[in-house]
Amino acid sequence: MKPIDDFVRNRSQPSGRQPYCKPCHNARGKASKDRMGGSRTYHLKRRYGITAAQADAMLAEQGGLCAICIKAPAEHVDHCHATGRVRALLCFNCNGGLGQFKDDPEVLRAAAEYVLHHRALQAGAPVPPPAAD
Repeated sequence: MKPIDDFVRNRSQPSGRQPYCKPCHNARGKASKDRMGGSRTYHLKRRYGITAAQADAMLAEQGGLCAICIKAPAEHVDHCHATGRVRALLCFNCNGGLGQFKDDPEVLRAAAEYVLHHRALQAGAPVPPPAAD
C-alpha cells in the first residue's frame, strides 16, 4: 500500500488519481519510449507519424536547411493541419509564418504583394495600388 500522494492527480479517472504511482508511471513511460527507439522517435511518431530516421533523411535531402527560405537550419516538422500529413522541415520563422497565415495561399500571396508594393513605394518608384480582389 502506498500513500495517496504517491499518485498524480487525474480528473479523468474515477478515483481522481492516476492508476500508477509516480515511479511506476515514469518507468512505464520510459519503457514505451525505449520500445519505439528513444524519446525523439517517440515524439515524432506520436505527433507526426514519422520516425527519427525518416526526419533525419528529410533533413539530409534538404541539405539541413529550411524548405522555404533555404537559409536557416530546418528544425521544425511542417505538416498539414487538415490531414496531418508531413510536408517538409522548416526553420522556426517560416514554420511560424505559415501558422500565422493559417496555411492560406491567398493570404500569403496578398502579404507578398503588400510587401512588394511598399518596397517599391519606399524606393520612390511610381507604383499602381495593389490589386483588390
